[in-house]
Amino acid sequence: MGCPNFKTFLYTICFFTHILNTMALKRIITICFLICPFIGLFAQPAYQLKYEFFAGVGATNLMADISAPKSTKQLVWVKIFNTVGVAGNAGLRYNIANRHYASVNLALGQLYAEDPTGDPKYWSDGRKSSTFFTEFTGRYEFLAVKERQRRTVYKMLGESMLKNFNLPTYFFIGVGGLYNIGTFAQLTEDRSNRIPESYSNFALVIPYGVGFKTRLTRLSYLNVEVGMRFAFSDKIDNRENGWYDQYQFITVNYVKKLRSTKNGLPKFR
Repeated sequence: MGCPNFKTFLYTICFFTHILNTMALKRIITICFLICPFIGLFAQPAYQLKYEFFAGVGATNLMADISAPKSTKQLVWVKIFNTVGVAGNAGLRYNIANRHYASVNLALGQLYAEDPTGDPKYWSDGRKSSTFFTEFTGRYEFLAVKERQRRTVYKMLGESMLKNFNLPTYFFIGVGGLYNIGTFAQLTEDRSNRIPESYSNFALVIPYGVGFKTRLTRLSYLNVEVGMRFAFSDKIDNRENGWYDQYQFITVNYVKKLRSTKNGLPKFR
């Protein structure tokens, strides 16, 4: 028998080597495809946008004994020049998980109440309370309506722009504290003068409400929030009649998404 052709032997070796290399390459590609979706989960915190800083201004509405309606069936009331004050707030929000957020909020401002005159539906005892408050709260937020990516296809097809409308909406509830320092005054018996009286008060508060967002840029939003505060105190206006006082906020905030440091903390620069 003759010796096998050396070239044929080399071709055979090269063929099997090529197959092995191809199989190894396929394995590498397969492994890459399998692990790529998980890379984002273990990425450095610096590339995540889990924090949001927000700040804004708004108005308060105090529902207490002063400027209260005579009817006890009226649970909510607003008298523009008798119960409305001004306020500002700032805070930090953290994305815990999909749709779930936690936030802390510091609010400063005025709570104001004055008995109206000439309105038979309200008590007109000549009382007035104006107080400066500091409120700190921690809240849980649930994103009920998520932001949807806008699609230009509707415009191209000439369909209604309402199909492209999306308003991210969230609900919140929390707990916090209110400290207020103010002055109370009441008309004298002859209703000729008010005698001012200084006072202070601390109250545990339960904040709850709803907020809306609309995107300004890739990393910023405009936020409108409407919230109620249930206070475990009847002395926010320095008057007591057995009913806890309540107050509301409506605020307009600028929201900025923040990058994180390597330690997972918010990066403000």
